Amino acid sequence: MNIRYDSHLHSGFSGDCDTPAAQMIERAVALGLDGLCFTEHEDPDAPPSDCDFSVDFHRYFSELRQLREQYRGRIRVGIGMEYGIQPHLPEAFARLSREYPFDLIIASLHNLNNMDPYYPSYFEGRPERECYEEFFRVQYETLKLCDPASFDTLGHMDYIVRYGPNRNKYYSYEAYAGYIDPILRLLIENGKCLELNTGGLKYGLGEPNPCVGILRRYRELGGELVTVGSDAHEPEALCYSFSYAAELLQTLGFRYYTIFEQRNGRQIALQAN
Repeated sequence: MNIRYDSHLHSGFSGDCDTPAAQMIERAVALGLDGLCFTEHEDPDAPPSDCDFSVDFHRYFSELRQLREQYRGRIRVGIGMEYGIQPHLPEAFARLSREYPFDLIIASLHNLNNMDPYYPSYFEGRPERECYEEFFRVQYETLKLCDPASFDTLGHMDYIVRYGPNRNKYYSYEAYAGYIDPILRLLIENGKCLELNTGGLKYGLGEPNPCVGILRRYRELGGELVTVGSDAHEPEALCYSFSYAAELLQTLGFRYYTIFEQRNGRQIALQAN
């Protein structure tokens, strides 16, 4: 396996996951990884659901630091966060980023207009294209409001296509380029990473999130910084299709992927298989 560090995964500290963190680490050790970074959901003001998308930071750091020591010398255990960005939350997230010593922070859009595209109700009564356009427009507007120092990478940029009525059947970079290019340019201008999230492959899209066209365009615009994550919520999904991800990145002209420790990025060369 070419990529030996998973930079997006969840454990029981996330409201939508029941897997103990130790089980995720044991799976990573069995896979021969060099490291992994837990990125638990912190989604203030998420729409009401059965999940509580807020983190008990004291318990999180206490347990993860113990596990980090337990596995020291065997695997690097990163302590990260996935912020569910919304237009009214940038200041709150900036405070969290200053207060806690995270290794990596992912900015992800999950909720807009008090709705999550995960649920079919988000799409009811509206054309799919209108919903996708709104998602990208809100994502850009929200990122413009965010302090660049408060996050490191943009998570699953086209998350919405996992759940659309037709998913990615009529979706492509070209179809939404006018909405996507400003986001990519903003990331590049601010020195932020774009995440390659292999969850899209796990969900049967045939492509990662974001799609291949977006990754290609990011590189054409001069983007070089990518993090790679499986978005795993169970051990079996850890490093899902990472061999494919490595091959794809090299085909698109990327030379390395980025991992983070104490918010400092380090580039790891992509080696030929």
